[in-house]
Amino acid sequence: MTDQTMTLFLEADPPDALTQDDLDDLTRALRGQLDVPELTAGVALAGSASAPVGAGAKGLGQDLGALVLQVLPETVPALLDFLKGFVTRESRVKLKVQVGPNLIELDFDARTMDEARVEALAGRLQRQLSGDAVAGAEP
Repeated sequence: MTDQTMTLFLEADPPDALTQDDLDDLTRALRGQLDVPELTAGVALAGSASAPVGAGAKGLGQDLGALVLQVLPETVPALLDFLKGFVTRESRVKLKVQVGPNLIELDFDARTMDEARVEALAGRLQRQLSGDAVAGAEP
């Protein structure tokens, strides 16, 4: 099975919980943590290096809070388990995942997220990666 592209968006929750510098640092740290074969086939900061960057700009022309992941469908359960732990530890962020035109908000709340919900999200992402998902369908 081939790898697929998925974009992961980090957002401050609430919106003023992180500065842009904090979000940039957190995104870069998460990139390093995700760049392991058990979770992804590759990770890059999202954005265009050709985008105009003003003097003193942070992020080197990259979209703050966005990572592009190359994911093998069989690694999705481990990836979601990792992301659940990340959001549980880093409660100032929420995550959204985009696979093709479909955007899924991963609202991991440690009080309500159980294994069945993680498995349902994993199944939904796996279906989207294989092209079998119905847009807007709930897990």
